Amino acid sequence: MATEQHLRQQLAAASRLAALFGWEDTLYTHFSVRLPGDGEPRFLINPFGMMFDEVTASNLIVVDMQGKV
Repeated sequence: MATEQHLRQQLAAASRLAALFGWEDTLYTHFSVRLPGDGEPRFLINPFGMMFDEVTASNLIVVDMQGKV
């Protein structure tokens, strides 16, 4: 099973590749990934307003189903 750190690295890499290929067309475009674990689902997502080429594994945020950080 993938760890949170591994998923952070993969999601940041996907964001940077999207920027490299010019796929970041609007502010509302995003990638997200569900974190493993039991209980309420949690997701990694880039902070609002951050461009894809700015995304790093450490600045991704965790949100729940209600959007609480």
